[in-house]
Amino acid sequence: MALLEVRNLQTSFFTDAGEVKAVNGVSFDLERGKVLGIVGESGSGKSVTAYSIMQILASTAKIKEGSSIKLDGQELVGSGEKVMRTIRGNKVAIIFQDPMTSLNPTYTIGHQLMEAIMLHTDRNRAQAKERAIEMLRLVNINEPEKRMTQYPYEFSGGMRQRIVIAMALACEPDILIADEPTTALDVTIQAQILELMNSLQKELGMAIIMITHDLGVVAQMCDEVIVMYAGSICEQGTADEIFYNPCHEYTKGLMRSIPTVSGEEETLQPITGTPIDLLNMPTGCPFAPRCDAAMKICLRRCPENMDINSDHRAKCWMNVKQGVEDGSITLASGETAEQNTAEGGESNE
Repeated sequence: MALLEVRNLQTSFFTDAGEVKAVNGVSFDLERGKVLGIVGESGSGKSVTAYSIMQILASTAKIKEGSSIKLDGQELVGSGEKVMRTIRGNKVAIIFQDPMTSLNPTYTIGHQLMEAIMLHTDRNRAQAKERAIEMLRLVNINEPEKRMTQYPYEFSGGMRQRIVIAMALACEPDILIADEPTTALDVTIQAQILELMNSLQKELGMAIIMITHDLGVVAQMCDEVIVMYAGSICEQGTADEIFYNPCHEYTKGLMRSIPTVSGEEETLQPITGTPIDLLNMPTGCPFAPRCDAAMKICLRRCPENMDINSDHRAKCWMNVKQGVEDGSITLASGETAEQNTAEGGESNE
């Protein structure tokens, strides 16, 4: 059994303009000790997926009926705030993009670390102080006893992020959710934070959900990858499969937009167009209006999840077209590739 099982997760925001389906039918597993990367552009549903797991959503948001989030076999959807308080921090912790939003500028670092430890464990004040100093040392903060008396503004951005990581790991959670943890930092500090997280993950054996738009971070950190677009998963698989055999046109577009360090002069190819309006979702593939390879069927029908192999799935009609001859792709519904290709073979030209 996977540590975390998410099935058909649907989270919507109910606004004056209508229902915004921010997460629409997301399903995945997270194994113990593994690192899962969730990638996609802004508005793809990455962070809302994480906040749904933690159930720290805005008052206008709702996890819809039929959604399931199981942690170690325990259903979290509908479990109530009392239960979630025992989950947050103890079993699942989160670190955010900007550490200053996680730290209170009016309290010392020591006070905030100790408060978090005493809130989620049965340690007394003296034990919490000892644990806080231990955690600061673990994340490579020099002179931790002295640092305990200092305020957030006395630390650099990189050091504040280390402190936030220490706070998140103080109660030894099974899962750490990292929501764009390095975006606000310069490149050198980014590398240090990623190296720190990588070493802590191996040392503590925890699972990590890494939410990012940076494919370089994914390549460095992740075992499994989920690519999201317009609130849905368009492709998922092992990191090797996603990087060396991308099978969704959106994933391919992301790969083409990454600068290389080969020394060769290359023109980056941006993904044209704008993200889909979640208030007016199309009937077909949501990426079709921006896809250079779109066929007529892409505009009419949303593709199903198709098995590329045992470690790789993608939602793209191009895979049906390409899979007809070699018979390597099956559809989740049991339909054959041939049954769909007659319609799918039509082009936009």
